[in-house]
Amino acid sequence: MKNKFLIFTMSFLSIIGKISAQYCTNDTRYTEVAYFDSTEISVAANVQFGSALDHLGNAYTLRMDIYYPNLTIDLSPKRPFVMLFHSGGFSSGDKQSGDIKDLCIHMARRGFVCATVNYRLGYNFTEYGQYKARYRAIQDGHAAMRHIVNNANAIRVDTSWIFVGGQSAGSLLALGMVYADPFELDSVSLLYNATAVSAELGNLYTSGNNLTNTYSFKGIFNNWGAITKTEVDFNEMLPTVSFHGELDTTVKIDADNSFLHYTLNGSRAIHNDLITKNICSELTVDTIGGHGIFRNASSVFRAGRASCFFKSVFCNTCSNFYTTDSIPSTCSIPQSVGENNLGSSIKVYPNPFENVFKIEGVEGVFTVSIYNYLGQLLHQSETINGIIQTNLKPGIYFLNIKQVDSEKTFTTKLIKN
Repeated sequence: MKNKFLIFTMSFLSIIGKISAQYCTNDTRYTEVAYFDSTEISVAANVQFGSALDHLGNAYTLRMDIYYPNLTIDLSPKRPFVMLFHSGGFSSGDKQSGDIKDLCIHMARRGFVCATVNYRLGYNFTEYGQYKARYRAIQDGHAAMRHIVNNANAIRVDTSWIFVGGQSAGSLLALGMVYADPFELDSVSLLYNATAVSAELGNLYTSGNNLTNTYSFKGIFNNWGAITKTEVDFNEMLPTVSFHGELDTTVKIDADNSFLHYTLNGSRAIHNDLITKNICSELTVDTIGGHGIFRNASSVFRAGRASCFFKSVFCNTCSNFYTTDSIPSTCSIPQSVGENNLGSSIKVYPNPFENVFKIEGVEGVFTVSIYNYLGQLLHQSETINGIIQTNLKPGIYFLNIKQVDSEKTFTTKLIKN
């Protein structure tokens, strides 16, 4: 059985439906698998993208590091772009500190152009001081993005496919770039009996450099981050892949009402808002984890999951997923393939599932077989109504559907929460 399944798996890898999205490729690019070797990644280090005054009034030079597949090795005319921001509570950290650099290299090895960015740090350690520090950081993030868009041709960045993310404070920054506008930020600042933050610190979109390039985002890579609740509008919501510790007391996974004049929604609150509005969201929760999970050597797990999620956005197949297990992505294996194909009208839902899922689009009696990644048969039954109940452990499986009368088959990836 195992050898037969491995042969099937090889054919499974070689066949994929025709999808028009440019980056919905039939190879392992933009998947959990590293497409390029680490020696094939180029680095543009300490690229200056602007200058601005810090909280003490001193000039601060804004710099980023850019990682990308070597231009002579990767012949793609354009590559999607990811911008990542480091952690540190807006008072410490660096574009190479922690595992933010490794995370960016992992994304570059999967085919993306990726940048890690330094932003202004420091504040007077009051609640409003931290609020202003985030404002300055969002200004710097926009300045960095304008620089990338302005120089996109030099490193072959596709400016129509831009993703943004970060870790902790860096994720608050990234989410702010997507959702916060000057009116929303000023409205909160006035509640502190202060001058409107834009009047004190300058325009949100013109600080740091004189570039005027515009852009939009396609998705978010959120690592134990949060967003001010009032900043999120339905028409701004984007597909989001998130990671958060259940026991995080630094940035809470749910709503945090401890601030004077705003509520901070953590990753699970964000996830629930997105799926309520039918915006695809994927959240991995470490039930015993605190602030900062799947770090260092485990960052490759997060990079793989993010890469696969972004590829599902390319392919217009992203879906909702919530798990409390570190389930690795396997999007290098196409979602479905037919040996003697039953057709494309088959639906398997919900997928991911809890204990029960349903199959629609198959006539008559059919056999349902579920295999693990080693090709071991874990479940087999015949059905006519398509309702399948199974007590599989959380993980990723292969579901094979075989019509009894015609011998036609259909295989798809099946995920158990």
